[in-house]
Order: sequence, then C-alpha cells, then structure tokens
Amino acid sequence: MTITYQGRSVETDKTTVAEFLAEREIRTIGALVEYKGEAYSPGTALDMPLEEGAELNVFQMIAGGGK
Repeated sequence: MTITYQGRSVETDKTTVAEFLAEREIRTIGALVEYKGEAYSPGTALDMPLEEGAELNVFQMIAGGGK
C-alpha cells in the first residue's frame, strides 16, 4: 500500500503504525504521532491499522535553548 510519511509517498507492506515505525527504527518515546490529521500519543497510535493513502507524521519533542 502507499501512505504519506513525513510528506513523502512511501510503499509499505506493514499493517499497523507500530510495524511501520519499527521497520524504520523510529523511536516514539517523547514523540507526538499525527495520523490521518489527528494527533495522538504514541501509545494510542501504535495499534492503529495503516490505511491506503493515509498520512502519518512523527514529531520528536526537544527541550533546551534557555539562557
């Protein structure tokens, strides 16, 4: 199937968000997962089934920068 991941069209045979991210070695600790236009904590999103044409984005939280 084809999905959009981080703005790019990708082919995958994975059936869940967790499988897809694991295949790409994407760490979801401290991340926000956006799937089909909705934001989820990784624990909620990982069990969701991937669907043809869906959009998936992962945003890592980064701290720091204060003076």
